[in-house]
Amino acid sequence: MAGKNCLIALLSILFGLLSVAGPVASAWGFHDGGVAGCDGCHTMHNSSGNLPLTFNATPTGSANPSLLLGASAGGLCLNCHEGITASSYQVATSDGALAPGVPPAMMTPGGDFAWLKKNYSWISGGTPFSEAGERHGHNIVAVEFGYQEDSVNISAPGGTFPASSLTCTSCHDPHGRFRVGDDGTVSTGGESITASGSYSVNGTLANPLPGAAVGSYRLLAGAGYQPAGSVFPFASDPPAAVVPEDYNRSEDVTQTRVAYGSGTSSWCTNCHGQMHDLDGSFVHPYEQPLGISVADRYNLYIKTGDLSGTVDSSFLSLVPFETGYSNSLADRIALAAMARSDDNNLTGPGPQDKVGCLTCHRAHASGWPYMLRWNNEAPLIVYNGLFPGVDNGAPADFHMGRTESETLRSYYDRPPSVFGSNQNRLCEKCHTN
Repeated sequence: MAGKNCLIALLSILFGLLSVAGPVASAWGFHDGGVAGCDGCHTMHNSSGNLPLTFNATPTGSANPSLLLGASAGGLCLNCHEGITASSYQVATSDGALAPGVPPAMMTPGGDFAWLKKNYSWISGGTPFSEAGERHGHNIVAVEFGYQEDSVNISAPGGTFPASSLTCTSCHDPHGRFRVGDDGTVSTGGESITASGSYSVNGTLANPLPGAAVGSYRLLAGAGYQPAGSVFPFASDPPAAVVPEDYNRSEDVTQTRVAYGSGTSSWCTNCHGQMHDLDGSFVHPYEQPLGISVADRYNLYIKTGDLSGTVDSSFLSLVPFETGYSNSLADRIALAAMARSDDNNLTGPGPQDKVGCLTCHRAHASGWPYMLRWNNEAPLIVYNGLFPGVDNGAPADFHMGRTESETLRSYYDRPPSVFGSNQNRLCEKCHTN
């Protein structure tokens, strides 16, 4: 009996330790920077909860592709990554929270896919205009959640990837095989992934364990990865980047700064390789040093009419830039020091820093055409001290069918007072005189 009591006591201690250690081991969620639990995405017997697994009105008797717990890869991801209020890892707002005139809820750096469902129309000078929601970003295919392929672009602009195959796993490796070593080497083997490599906690790199591998930024796939539907494997590895752990948040008081390092725009060329070589005449640079003049303009610019900025406080999350930091441990520690959400690091660029794809675009979707970070179609983004809306008397050319609250959310709740009372497009951040 004494032996039995000792065993019970020992098991109690072990379960107690597991209850303490468990949350620490999974502090960064289901994926932990690498592969998740197999049964979180797949079913062995095409069933769930002792019921046949089907997303059709009548069970077909056939399993979902790859025995997935969703009818498609995109739908499977959205089972967890869609929600109603901004929190943690959700990247799309549920249909139930998308009433007319009400903006999507998520404010991740990549944007909210639900903007793809926001269609707009307005009349200007007697002429009707319309703007399809699908023009607001990457049109992932997840029919069961209301997302369908792009009806205009049959393939990726500047590339060949078919729009009909675009889904979450076209960019993110669902099995989290890509890992980063201390020296910055990206591979799919070797050291086990011990943690996510994506996060900064108050400016400190999360889990910087010497000699251990961490997952690639956002589980992005790298060289050799061939997403379903593509005839070409990726040529570029995941970029060096770090994001604050509380990244899905309003910027009404402080900004959310993602620290983008080397390779950010090069990674986009895995699908959009010719975007910067169209007929040899594409002139906007990417991953080229800003140079002294542009860096100085960025740092001086506060808003339209205000060039009183300094390099110590000039960073604007609506116009981020790329640094030269690599994926090495030392450089990721430096990136983490920049990746904050408390405005404790708003240092602007130096001449060696670079403009990139994400300087102007969001990675998933935005409230504006071409997933731009600001409205580049209207004459002004702030009109008479207000964000233009159909409900505040702004001219139609300025509100473009949106309510004031939708326009506010597209800028992640940053109040119009931080901009000029008649604020020009944010191209000025680099191109003002």
